[in-house]
Amino acid sequence: MKFLLPVLFLTLAVVCNGAVLPSVSRANLNVGYIQPGDRLLQRTYLYQPARPNTIQYQDFIYRGNYSTRITAVVATDVGYTQYASAWIISGGVGYNNVTVRVQSARGYGYYYAVDAWGR
Repeated sequence: MKFLLPVLFLTLAVVCNGAVLPSVSRANLNVGYIQPGDRLLQRTYLYQPARPNTIQYQDFIYRGNYSTRITAVVATDVGYTQYASAWIISGGVGYNNVTVRVQSARGYGYYYAVDAWGR
């Protein structure tokens, strides 16, 4: 019985310590599928260094001609994660244009490689 309380505290400490660790998952954007016959329409690297207490954003805009159709949009976080996020504002798969916004977390920066694939 006297060993039950220390074991309980040790178990509680291990469980609580695991919950404190931040999530290291990346905020990548993958929309659509890259299929045989698709080509890379445009690749752009978006980079902003960290600035204290600010939220930064930048838009990636691809405009193709009337016969171009986008089949995939990929935004990949490069390097170590800075807790930024990317999402599509307009256009996208099936359209001939796309606008992707990349936004940093407060006080952080971002470094993304944004690809537009299509036919």
